[in-house]
Amino acid sequence: MTVQTALVLGANTIITQSNCSVAFSTTDQLIFGQQLGLIWLPLDEHRKAACSPAYLHEPKDWAQLDDNNNPNVWQLDLTKLFDTQAVVSLQLIAYVYHDPSLNLPAIELNNICLTLNNGAIKYDFTANERHIKAAIVLEIYRRNGQFKCRALGESSTQGLASVEHRVGISLDTRPPDTHALIQAAQQQQRTQPNNESRPPRHVQPGETWTGTAFAIDPYHLLTCYHVIESAAMIGIRQQGQPDREAQVVLSDIGSDSAIIRVSEPLPSYLPLAQRCSDNLGETITTLGFPLSGLSSQLQVTQGCISGLTGFGDDIRYMQFTAPIQPGSSGSPLLLPTGEVVGMVTSSLVHEHAQNMNYAVKFQLLSALLASAGIGLGDLSDSPHTKVPPLTTPQLSKQSRSALWLVGCQG
Repeated sequence: MTVQTALVLGANTIITQSNCSVAFSTTDQLIFGQQLGLIWLPLDEHRKAACSPAYLHEPKDWAQLDDNNNPNVWQLDLTKLFDTQAVVSLQLIAYVYHDPSLNLPAIELNNICLTLNNGAIKYDFTANERHIKAAIVLEIYRRNGQFKCRALGESSTQGLASVEHRVGISLDTRPPDTHALIQAAQQQQRTQPNNESRPPRHVQPGETWTGTAFAIDPYHLLTCYHVIESAAMIGIRQQGQPDREAQVVLSDIGSDSAIIRVSEPLPSYLPLAQRCSDNLGETITTLGFPLSGLSSQLQVTQGCISGLTGFGDDIRYMQFTAPIQPGSSGSPLLLPTGEVVGMVTSSLVHEHAQNMNYAVKFQLLSALLASAGIGLGDLSDSPHTKVPPLTTPQLSKQSRSALWLVGCQG
């Protein structure tokens, strides 16, 4: 017979099984996945996000749902999470969904009952004030080789905004209906001809178009395949510099990437990121030449990395929120260190999908450079590789001389 441990606020107890089950219920007549959301948020020793969280709409290999149609029971692999992600603690956050575009009565979080390992541990969270929108209800940590859990009750009437600021990550709290609409749009996109299978672009003689490129060493620049596709002539332009003609060195339709070369040395270039890490939620800055017919000035926008894959979980790409426009293709995604973590390629156009933009990851850009005989070792002397995090104005000032407007003519 299993003895049940009932936790009170602030109390802790040992979790005897690292493969842990967690079940939820509520007396509020609210339904998980419809009105109520859950986030498993891993934290590092500095109480910052250690890796991307697990959501009801986005489980992880260490946090799986028993049944997607009944998202009330989770299976956690604590050993896998803590041993591979430098995790010190795992917080469970319950929150109510809110869509400001819908005229719905406000939903409040009042009660959450959770049980671990088939009832061995039980905790009833009850909000102690009105209008609660989110609450941290449980924390799991490891002490002296044992996993333990602590009952928490840190609540907020402002939703998850305060949590985002504290842990330094952007949390995806959109309602499930929004995710369903976006997934439908992505599915429709996947049924369209993709880059690898679509016919070549047909252009009229003399037709012109523009994009963006950034220098990666004194003679080479990276841009998108679709920017230089079918171009009979390619030129690059930068304010204060002479126009230059460029030649295609290597292009890859699969990653929508291309290397172009100029004959005269370029004044500045950007370093590619050197290591793979979970950058979900990381602030990024883009610099490029969108809508160059309206202005040929360099434009700077800022956002964050909002997803680690592209359409249909395509691992070649990442998703980001910085606003982009036609002409932004080929713009670098810059980390606060000045390193290029991706290159802007496309955007998902859908009424329910604002700022769902995509960039090819730096790993593929590195592979393309290696195929052209341009190794990362050749770039290690870049003046930007070892700097502390920069402000957006500092990043713009440091990087702008490596950005070029690409002009193509058919």
